Amino acid sequence: MKIPKPMSPFRLSSRLRSEKDPTLAFNLFKNPNPDLKPADKPFRYSLLSYDLIITKLGRFKMFDELEQVLHQLKNDTRIVPEEIIFCNVMKYYGRAKLHERALKVFDEMPHYRSPRTVKAVNSLLNALLMSQKFDEMKEVWKNMPARILVLIIY
Repeated sequence: MKIPKPMSPFRLSSRLRSEKDPTLAFNLFKNPNPDLKPADKPFRYSLLSYDLIITKLGRFKMFDELEQVLHQLKNDTRIVPEEIIFCNVMKYYGRAKLHERALKVFDEMPHYRSPRTVKAVNSLLNALLMSQKFDEMKEVWKNMPARILVLIIY
């Protein structure tokens, strides 16, 4: 009997990119090596595989699954996610009028080891605008740390 070759992070990214069904892509992401024993060393995800699955789940409005991936990303201390990933997540939430989740993602960005810049502020404000939460836009603006406001001015 032939022993299956373990999935590599590169191969996982390739399979996620080509998978059309977001549910199958999510299941593949959760368990990239189903034939290996749990005692084997854990799978080391790449930033690209996180980005691909987050994008796929966000486009298909699979927000509960997206939250699971974000939680896993937060606990994966080897990975330092880029700000654009969170900007995209806020965009998906804004399109779905889930402004509370967009605010939560913005607030939690430092917990993911990702700094917030003017791009994240603009993504949050845009999500609030798409959700038609104008009062909350004012609150976000008023409570914005001074260092981010300086970035916005320049």
